[in-house]
Amino acid sequence: MFFSAWFNLLNDGLGGIQEGVLVLGPANTGPFEPRASWPYKTPCSDALVQVAEQAMELCRPVMQRAGARLLFAMPVVHQNDLLGVLAISPSSPGLSIQQKNWMQWGLGWLLGHASVQTGSGDGELNERLILLLELLMSSLDSDDLEQAAQRVLAQASVSLSCDRIALGFAHKQGVRLYTLANVAEFSRKIDLVQDLEAAMEEAVDQGEAISWPGEDDSLVIRDAHKALAERQGNHTLMSIPFIRDAEHYGVLTFEWAEAPDNANIELATAVAPILGQVLLKGRALDHGPVEMLRRYSLAPFKRLLGAGYLGTKMLAMTALALVLFFSLATGDFRIDTDARLEGALNRSLAAPFDAYLEQAIFRAGQVVKTGDMLAKLDDRDMRLELAKLESQQAQYTRQLQLAQASWDSAQAGVVSAQLAQVQAQLKLVNTMLQRTEVRAPFDALITSGDLSQDLGLPISKGQVLFELAPLEDYRLVLDVPESDIGYLRVGQTGELVLKAFPDQPTGFEVSLITPLAEARDGQNLFRVEARLNEVTEGMRPGLEGVSKVSVDERKLIWIWTRELRHWVRLSLWKWFGI
Repeated sequence: MFFSAWFNLLNDGLGGIQEGVLVLGPANTGPFEPRASWPYKTPCSDALVQVAEQAMELCRPVMQRAGARLLFAMPVVHQNDLLGVLAISPSSPGLSIQQKNWMQWGLGWLLGHASVQTGSGDGELNERLILLLELLMSSLDSDDLEQAAQRVLAQASVSLSCDRIALGFAHKQGVRLYTLANVAEFSRKIDLVQDLEAAMEEAVDQGEAISWPGEDDSLVIRDAHKALAERQGNHTLMSIPFIRDAEHYGVLTFEWAEAPDNANIELATAVAPILGQVLLKGRALDHGPVEMLRRYSLAPFKRLLGAGYLGTKMLAMTALALVLFFSLATGDFRIDTDARLEGALNRSLAAPFDAYLEQAIFRAGQVVKTGDMLAKLDDRDMRLELAKLESQQAQYTRQLQLAQASWDSAQAGVVSAQLAQVQAQLKLVNTMLQRTEVRAPFDALITSGDLSQDLGLPISKGQVLFELAPLEDYRLVLDVPESDIGYLRVGQTGELVLKAFPDQPTGFEVSLITPLAEARDGQNLFRVEARLNEVTEGMRPGLEGVSKVSVDERKLIWIWTRELRHWVRLSLWKWFGI
């Protein structure tokens, strides 16, 4: 399950993967086996397998083209030990630097899992990394981004033995401090906030992680970090930027009062990019509705309550009058659905055995009476079989008589059994001969079946030849959308207008609501059956029309805005979870 979830996160970060495979095994020796694939439990193509094998053999990344597809394989290496290979075919035509970095971060996360570890020295560090990432993912389920970030940074400061962790996001004038670990509120005027924001901007401007103290021969500028360390008295600083695009980026700054362990620095370096990308997504969702409400809600109130703006006030009075009207006006709430007629009893006549079609007397659309022969199957082979069996019956009868006359009881028993077998076969053949004539079981309309063009063709056993529906007994079938099925109840009444008789409305009563839905025309439809109050002349199974089921009396504004309100509720739940 860990590897499948890891592949799912990798797919999201790369913007889509056509196919992929992760192969792992004991370091350097193997055997190497697939641990996960994308899509889930789907074998990869031969071309991707060849690229993966080439990357493992060369122990370096390999990129190839297979038609319009891009194939990329990266070996999984830890401390110069070959653990396996990751091979993917991305949906995009190429791999950007950000996508390659995401793969590197993903492999770093992968190496933290217990089943991928190659030595005991890194076990504690890797377990802490996995624990911190799982805590991050669970904490970000909160709707309040600030609370979620506080929890994550507080836990990270404990796990990394940090004196302080600061989080900053992109702002109009650069990077702005968003929150501090274990600090609920802070003033932006204090020197600490200004020094932190200066250090964060220094990391973003150079586009890479900055540490203090750093290497003396490095070209990286660390002036802001040096000033922060001197003024706040911390020994070690590290700022790691995470960038999605030109407008969405941020920085995590870690501070240690004393020199930290190398394990803590490595853990902070691995966690910061993934933590930052998730926080960026949460920030985008957290601020969207607030900005929209602030922009569109203040201006109308100023126009309505302030001086002037007579037109706005007139529109407000008109809107108030409409609200009062719709608050009082009511109407009949009815559910409109497509409807069709079906026979109350739909009888299928199937071929009783394999045979050839000899006659086709009736076809679909014709009315038949009880006992009318609809079609006839060729019975010549059966009659020959009947003659053969009758001959055998006569022969066994004579043999039985001779055995009885000679008091040979053993022979009589054998012949008697053979005679009984032949008689059973005779009975079966006579029954099949009777069933060669396909007859109507009741007065009906043939709704399906036209064999007039199939004379002489073979008919298979069980093949449906005709479908019959009674003439005077119909049921109405309503195709109700899933958004309206909750309003229907057995016993409700309504009216039906058929397309063939638009001037003849017919009443009906709902008799059955089935719990099963059928996907049709891009929507889910439930089958609801109803009984017609009367059957008019000319009604036939298969006629279609429009039905209206009366539910109850409700306000007009509720009836007219019902579909819009449903759409708004589903959209709010889909995008914002409210």
